[in-house]
Order: sequence, then structure tokens, then C-alpha cells
Amino acid sequence: MCTVTYFPHKDKIVLTSNRDEKPNRAAQKIHQEKGLFYPKDTAKNGTWFVVSASGNAIVLLNGAFENHQRETEYRKSRGLIVLDLIAQENITSALQLIQLLNIEPFTLVIVQKNQLAEFRWDGSEKHFKWLNINRPYIWSSATLYDETAREERKQIFQEFLRKETISEETIWSFHHQKTNDLENGITIKRQNTIQTISTTQVVISEEITMKHYDRLNPLSKPEKILLKNETQTSTS
Repeated sequence: MCTVTYFPHKDKIVLTSNRDEKPNRAAQKIHQEKGLFYPKDTAKNGTWFVVSASGNAIVLLNGAFENHQRETEYRKSRGLIVLDLIAQENITSALQLIQLLNIEPFTLVIVQKNQLAEFRWDGSEKHFKWLNINRPYIWSSATLYDETAREERKQIFQEFLRKETISEETIWSFHHQKTNDLENGITIKRQNTIQTISTTQVVISEEITMKHYDRLNPLSKPEKILLKNETQTSTS
């Protein structure tokens, strides 16, 4: 939920997320329910990353444009809102109607019907824009990374794109890279216990592959599921 990359690769879309959180918020398995696949946040029962059997996907980042002052209580978890939205036939239309007052600020990366969009809720206003589905992007959570850190991470991503032969495997490796910068690197481990606790990736094409890795248990192997893309199947 805190570092997200999007990359179009040949006939595939690769969407990958590092979750930077307190260790007690780990989700170790992919949950399957009603054609939805997602790592489930056991603390609040929501998720930060979900894909449907039709190839739609939503990834959540905390915060909108800058760090915000947290309220003592909010009406609903952002992770539950993600599950509400992915169940809608048209996610972008649902965003126009959804009531978000007293919901903590957040950012969504949305893939639906070969379109890419970004949505931000800053606590009082909605901000929506379409993005070019044919170019790569990186997002960093505004609650953990200030503007300088976010720009530096964009530069790291651009350098990676120039040097590497891009595939889902090299993007997965990018999300696992470690540097001496434990505060703002792609993988972090801060003294206040916030650290990179998992990595999740979905590859969308004629088939959909979802992979989730609990990084708190280095002896474990990434969990991986493979399913047919229902949209591709129905139109073939």
C-alpha cells in the first residue's frame, strides 16, 4: 500500500505493491471470495490490493497529496472501501457517487477495461484523472514519504527502467531491492517499527497471476495463484 508500480509489458499489465506497515498488520495468504482475490488485512478485514476474475484491479495507498493529521476515529476502513468499489460494474462511476466524508485520505490506482486511472481523496475533495495505460508509473504513500523522497523514488524507478530488461520478474526484484536508506528506500525498516512487510503483484493478460509474499518470514515462499481472465474468455 505504500509503494506501487504499474508497467505495461507486451500484452500484459504488471501491477506491484510493497506494503510498509507495522509488523502486526501482516497478511500471509491470498483470500478468495466471490471472484475476488486479495491479501486480507486481518486487523480490519479489508485489503490494499485486489483483483477480480474479470481482470479489474485496485491498489490502495495511504494519504492523498501530503501527510495529514489523523482523526481519532473514522467512519469506515479504507480497505473495506476498496472491496466495495471492486464489486461495482463500473468503478470510476461508483467513485463519483460514493460518500467519503469522515474517511481517512487515500489514493487508488485503478485498472479496469484496459484503462488506467488515479483517484485521490484528500479528506474534503475527490481528485480523479485518467492515465496513459501504455507508460509506466510509480506511486509512494504521502503519509510515509515527503515530496523530496517521492521524487527520489521516481528517479530510482526511472533508472531501473533504463538499465533492466523489464519483466514481471525484474519488477518483483525491484520491489525487493535493499539499500542503506532504510527510511526512504524501496524496502524500508524504520526505527518506529514501520517496515516493508509484504509484496503483492498481479499480472493481467489472457490469464491472471497473483503473487503475495510475506516478507516477515524469509523462509516462506511467495504464494501464487493462476486464474483465467473471464473477460478475455468471454470475448474469445
